[in-house]
Amino acid sequence: MAQFLASNQMLGLALGAVLLALGWARRGLLGDLVGVPERGWRIVAWVAFLATLLVILWFTFADDWRKVFGELLDVREQYLSQRAVPIPVDPALRRVSFILLVPALIGGGALFARYLGGYGLQAILVILGISAFFPIYLIRQRLDTGLAGILELPSFFSLAGIAIAFYLLLDWAANIALILTSYLGLLGLVALPVTLVLDLTGQRESAARPSEGAQAFYTQLGEGVRQRRDAAERLTGPSDEARR
Repeated sequence: MAQFLASNQMLGLALGAVLLALGWARRGLLGDLVGVPERGWRIVAWVAFLATLLVILWFTFADDWRKVFGELLDVREQYLSQRAVPIPVDPALRRVSFILLVPALIGGGALFARYLGGYGLQAILVILGISAFFPIYLIRQRLDTGLAGILELPSFFSLAGIAIAFYLLLDWAANIALILTSYLGLLGLVALPVTLVLDLTGQRESAARPSEGAQAFYTQLGEGVRQRRDAAERLTGPSDEARR
């Protein structure tokens, strides 16, 4: 049980639960993204969402969330003793991971550029992603190292059980923060050229649509105008436009 709670699969499930909660909290916005009138942008939204889902599933059950960042930092290390990940993931699996990331980031970058923010906000995401990566990574590494000492779970109601549960929550939080921070930084980086392409092709600006509240207000206002006009016609007779 302890090995499963500290496993990559459990981390992926925890990440999925966090994203599901965030998605449920913003379900109205997500519904608007997949329900826009433009067919092309509906396809972009669905591709981005499905590709992101595939990335999460692939890293959870085929790749390894805990190893991917360490392996990226190990590229310049010549000796095995200097590497953060002594046993890397199969390169074929990692290539599939990067291939899945491409449509997820391009689609997400396009949606970000169209509905959320332009170059300034995207640059801020890149800066925050880079500046926050190393501190969070170091904290995550410390916590992951301590997981190796958890061989079995004591009784949850014991002091040791509560301490281990708290430690696991800290480790999941650090890993999820590292994953989301890295993803947002990459999203901002990819969104910059995508935004430029959308600006050059005139596809970035979305068509203005009244909100539900505004639409109801104008519908009610129009109905009131028609009722007053009908009442006036009954009192004074039809207008000249109506006679013509």
